[in-house]
Amino acid sequence: MPKTLELRKVIKILKGYEIEFHPSAGGRRRYQFIKGNKSFPVKTHGKKTMILPYALNGLIHKFQLPSDVFDS
Repeated sequence: MPKTLELRKVIKILKGYEIEFHPSAGGRRRYQFIKGNKSFPVKTHGKKTMILPYALNGLIHKFQLPSDVFDS
């Protein structure tokens, strides 16, 4: 199970998998990671927001990422 990470680190990791972070999508304080026709919403309050393990697991399942993508 991945540990909690800052949003900016998650964005940097997912950029290598061609998953984009769109801060203007999804409404107020709800932003989305998007790749093709798939999207995953996250609630944020800035780049230092901590993304919890359940959301990281959701990203792994949604975009079919390797299970150890956030273990570093």
